[in-house]
Amino acid sequence: MKQYRISVLTFVILLILSLVISSCTSTPIEPTMTPTAAGPTGRILTVKGPNGGNILTMDQLKALPATEGQGGIKSSTGQITIPELFKGVALKDLVGYMNVAFDPSMGVAVTAEDGYSMTFSYDQVMNGAFIAYDPATGNELPTHDPLTAIVAYEHNGQPLNETEEGNLRIVVVGPKNNQVVDGHWSVKWVNQVEAKAVGESWTLDLTGAVDSPVTRDSYQSCGAPGCHGTLWTDENGQDWVGVPLWLLVGEVDDSDVHSEVAYNRALADAGYTIDIVSKNGNTITLDSQKIKEDNQVMVAHLVNDGEMPDMYYPLRLVGSSVQADQMIGQISQIIVNVPLASLPTVTPVPENSGSLTITGMVNQELTLTDADLRAMEIVTINAEGKDGPQDFQGILLNPLLDMAGIKDGATKLVFTASDNYSSEVNLSDVRDCPKSLVAFMETPGDYLIVLPEQPTSTWVKYVIQIEVK
Repeated sequence: MKQYRISVLTFVILLILSLVISSCTSTPIEPTMTPTAAGPTGRILTVKGPNGGNILTMDQLKALPATEGQGGIKSSTGQITIPELFKGVALKDLVGYMNVAFDPSMGVAVTAEDGYSMTFSYDQVMNGAFIAYDPATGNELPTHDPLTAIVAYEHNGQPLNETEEGNLRIVVVGPKNNQVVDGHWSVKWVNQVEAKAVGESWTLDLTGAVDSPVTRDSYQSCGAPGCHGTLWTDENGQDWVGVPLWLLVGEVDDSDVHSEVAYNRALADAGYTIDIVSKNGNTITLDSQKIKEDNQVMVAHLVNDGEMPDMYYPLRLVGSSVQADQMIGQISQIIVNVPLASLPTVTPVPENSGSLTITGMVNQELTLTDADLRAMEIVTINAEGKDGPQDFQGILLNPLLDMAGIKDGATKLVFTASDNYSSEVNLSDVRDCPKSLVAFMETPGDYLIVLPEQPTSTWVKYVIQIEVK
């Protein structure tokens, strides 16, 4: 018994000592702006300005003014992600929260958990100055609805998918689902937002079959490691980061300016010259065949993680196969001398008035054009119709419902045709049938609802609306 009491006493003493030691060695983060008590999700976002920063919890972030809208992207290969509903805090409202004297010489650097960073300009943060594209065709829109960059924490009315998006992500949203922006502005797994000085603006003029001026902001985002950026280390150990020259050439060598085959390999093999011009008029000329798809010949905008020194600012040509006397700096223009006779013609995208609306008990109402639908994954199923078994081609219905987001309590689907004929089915019956389809008919813009496990009387031709009830 005595030995037992000694053991208990020893344990208690050791426990007290461990608590004292741990309390002495822990070093809590002390932000310059004192946050309120941490919410259940803990601290998730660092916000910083020139005079210090703060670490926000999810509850604190949600307490700031919220912005909600439709956001989608056009990838570097031209693939369109149809706009969906996002909610979060606008970057300009975060700047306001930081109480920063924000002016056109400044920008907002957004950093992800893996260290990837993207800088948004003053005009992008305050005025939504982004290029927008038609989600149906991928073509740049001459005018578009107002855009806002937000730190999103909800996607289709639910928290972000932590595995695929992180707790927070950047989305550029608008009031409708009729426009998308370049995918490199969509930063996932965001954990820091910093307002800081970004230096003077500049533009690189790309000239060839078409003209494509590139602003500093677009160039830096394109040159980021997660986009098209690449690294070259010279013989002195200096690290140069920029965009491969052949990718810049691909922007203007023909009428295809931004797809996965934008770079015209046949033209490069046939041969043409490329003039690299500095702001004082100095020019060096390269051959298309020698720089073809060579990622180690680049127009660099960073050296050793910093901006170019004045003698090269803003851009310098560098690379393993570039001679020392060809490494021109202060680049302002790249001229691609493609033969005009070889330029392809652009086939216009056919337009039609067909569209399909998903409405009712959904998180976001969708209006999808024929081009929207045909840009999605098209499948072929076999089902027993009025004329026996036959193949139907179209878009699976359940993924479209997922895009709209079904609200709790919904039990029915009503399909309405252009002549007002309608049918009603149980939502659960459609959800349980993965082959339910919005099928294409002979005329583009006309659709047939195909429900393989339901009576054909529920199948609706010329459907224009799906209502969730």
